[in-house]
Amino acid sequence: MTVTPPQTRDAPVFTKALEIVRPTFPPMEGVLAELARCMAAGQVTNNGRWVQEFERQLTAYLGVPTIVFNNGQMALMTMIRAAGITGGEVIVPSLTFAATAHAAKWSGAEVVFCDIKDDRTYVIDPDDVERKITERTVAILPVDPYGIACDYEALAKIAKKHKLKLLYDSAPSFGTKVGGKPVGGFGDAQIFSFHATKAFNTMEGGCLCTHDAALMEQAKVIRNFGQTGGGDCSVPGLNGKMMELCALLGIEQLKTFDAAAATRGRSAARIIEGLSPISGLSVGRAPAGQQPIWLYLPVEVQPDRFGCDRDALADLLARQNLNVRKYYSPACHEMTAYHRPSGNPSLPVSERITRNVIALPIYNDMTPDECNGIVEAFRRVAKQAGQDAGS
Repeated sequence: MTVTPPQTRDAPVFTKALEIVRPTFPPMEGVLAELARCMAAGQVTNNGRWVQEFERQLTAYLGVPTIVFNNGQMALMTMIRAAGITGGEVIVPSLTFAATAHAAKWSGAEVVFCDIKDDRTYVIDPDDVERKITERTVAILPVDPYGIACDYEALAKIAKKHKLKLLYDSAPSFGTKVGGKPVGGFGDAQIFSFHATKAFNTMEGGCLCTHDAALMEQAKVIRNFGQTGGGDCSVPGLNGKMMELCALLGIEQLKTFDAAAATRGRSAARIIEGLSPISGLSVGRAPAGQQPIWLYLPVEVQPDRFGCDRDALADLLARQNLNVRKYYSPACHEMTAYHRPSGNPSLPVSERITRNVIALPIYNDMTPDECNGIVEAFRRVAKQAGQDAGS
């Protein structure tokens, strides 16, 4: 279903394009001064002073032992291998960024895709997880989509019942709070990404959190090529070390992150309220007792009710200088890399969402005017699609 926009001289809502992400960075004066000292000393990587300090501060902030990595994908791959996963089946949600499935596959495991809840939280469905468990299952690898935390309690019960590893890919959710406390340390281990697209970023980076001392020690070994001292390697490792520059950025970012998280929460609430009267839109929601960081704000389009499909909506919003992302799309089980000659699994909720979802921007420094502009852009498009979208 498509809509042909009427000929109009109305200016776009936004005079300058509102992009899907707008990274924020701290003042660089202190960062660059300290970086210069690191460079003069020749210690810019290899677990230097500021990496260790960043790890100390993250451990205090999250309330769980934490180590950092050069990127979130390296943290994810390390977590899986440190948990002893080298084969078997790993249950993964299909509605996620491909990195989740890739990390499980690279570990040597067979990826078993799972559906999500049909309740606008977009999180993995614990009931479908249990249906997917076989005698070959070794781990569950859930995701916190858009920064919305999974049902940790339900998944923990399933993992305990079936004696499975429970490893969280929480790449989007650093800063999400459950019960008023930042998530981190759930399951056997949990990772976050600090990529420039994330609410908390160090340009590139990531971290691994765990209360399992043995898993943590193995992760440290894997992160440094598998070396255990004297040039020997106990396992085939990786190079996952964070640079001092990224650690310095992270330390500065932590100073203002709570304020940024609050801005994101207020912005999401304002947009959700503004979009609620518009027919044919199902906006993502936070589960009870949770404050998501809202990496993006997901919105499912119902074409018959809204008046046009997701792709047409994205094009029309772009005419208003609002650039949205079709995310997550496609679902992982429909990607070429995971095509099965015998046919792909049927995951009806994931398949519906991936064809109809758009992600809206939420920024650390988003203004009320920008939130109102996003709502106004939707109202204009809804009117073009034949709706009375309100004033």
